[in-house]
Amino acid sequence: IWAAWVEFELKMENYEEALSVIRQAITPPTSSDLSFRRQEKKQKAEGKPKGMSNNNKKGGGGGLHKSLRLWNLALDLEESLGGFANAKACYARCVELGVATPQIILNYANFLSENKYFEESFAAYEKGISLFPFPHPSAHSIWSAYLTDFHNRYEGTKVERSRELYERCVEHIVPDKASEIYLLYAKFEEKYGLAKRALAVYERLCTAVPKHEKLKAYELYIAKAESFSGPSKTRPIYEAAISALDDRDAAKMCLQYADLEARLGEIERARTSLTYGAQMADPRRDPDYWKEWHAFEVAHGNEETFREMLRVKRGVAAAFSTVNYNALEMGEPAGRQKTLTEEEALKMISEREGVKHTSLPSISGFVSGSKRTAAEANLEDLERQAARLRQATAAAIGKDSSSGNVPMDEGEIDIDSEEEEEQEVDINQTVRDVTTKSIPSAVFGGLLGAQSDGEEERSIPAPTTTTMGALERLRAAASSNKQQ
Repeated sequence: IWAAWVEFELKMENYEEALSVIRQAITPPTSSDLSFRRQEKKQKAEGKPKGMSNNNKKGGGGGLHKSLRLWNLALDLEESLGGFANAKACYARCVELGVATPQIILNYANFLSENKYFEESFAAYEKGISLFPFPHPSAHSIWSAYLTDFHNRYEGTKVERSRELYERCVEHIVPDKASEIYLLYAKFEEKYGLAKRALAVYERLCTAVPKHEKLKAYELYIAKAESFSGPSKTRPIYEAAISALDDRDAAKMCLQYADLEARLGEIERARTSLTYGAQMADPRRDPDYWKEWHAFEVAHGNEETFREMLRVKRGVAAAFSTVNYNALEMGEPAGRQKTLTEEEALKMISEREGVKHTSLPSISGFVSGSKRTAAEANLEDLERQAARLRQATAAAIGKDSSSGNVPMDEGEIDIDSEEEEEQEVDINQTVRDVTTKSIPSAVFGGLLGAQSDGEEERSIPAPTTTTMGALERLRAAASSNKQQ
């Protein structure tokens, strides 16, 4: 209602009356105003809205004097109609009551600066900084305007005071807003201070900015250091940058470091930098790094260094291939990755490498995976059956060995005899035209003497002049041992 009243007076071109109404609306109530208190009690008794009275020309009550809409209207009218003194007093009362916003602080300081009251405008900035310190979102805009106006006013005449302001600002500044303030500080030192101080500010900038801005900050720092002190003085900066940056940015910094060393004629140092950065550059994801190294070796290397580069490349590719990027890139949660078959894996690799995939023909002689698994499950049963068969055969041979007649079923297979026949066939096929010689009786030792101790006479043939092969004699000795 108060704002509508003021706008009505402005439409009627009653400017003095509009100023009077708005001043009355923003006037704060005082405890000594007894009439105001009686009027407030009367309003409560009559059930009227708070802040209204029977006489509308009286001042506003309650919290009306802190209405931001009324204060903005009052400040606009005071600046345009009330004059400098009234506008300045209105701004001061707004700040004292705590109604001022960051935009009101900026307008207040700009108003004073336009009227050549520079120190008072700086005092307004100081009040705004105390009301809205970091990490308030508007603190950066107030500090930026403050430093810019101070710099435009005094330039290089008050260097120490300017440095104090910059140090106060960067002491509590948030990282997201640090780059702009540090750049203003560094440019000030370059223009009015010392190059050493400027480089120190750039160094602080590299540590204050967030991670995604560190690479640009270090590149700017290196460029300034090279222009002030020469290329050789940038080596410690490169080393600090490589250790502070992420892997991808550190690899880019290694390329720049190698380029610097190559320009200085330090080929081995450049190659060392490239070798160090290679461990952070995946050949499949960062091919530009390896292209740069390839061009470097073509220009400055030999066959041995080129082979070493290829060896390092293979090693890095093998190291990165052990890392599974599928879950991160394709958005599939870890632990739920699909197991690929051999055919799907070959197809995926061929698509990635750009090679045409052809399905391999199946071989009928091999057993499928499911069948092979079932056969392996029954392998132990088969082995046990074979062992029982061997034991039964050995028992039957030992039982009837004295008579030389071994009973066998029609369906039973004599495994030992088959093996012996195969061995005999192999020997007869491979060994031909070999003369045999009788073995002296001393070779058999106790075997011959055991027949004279009253035991049953065994079928161990004594050495005679009959021609026997070595295989027959060994079989005879083995059969005598079984009978014993």
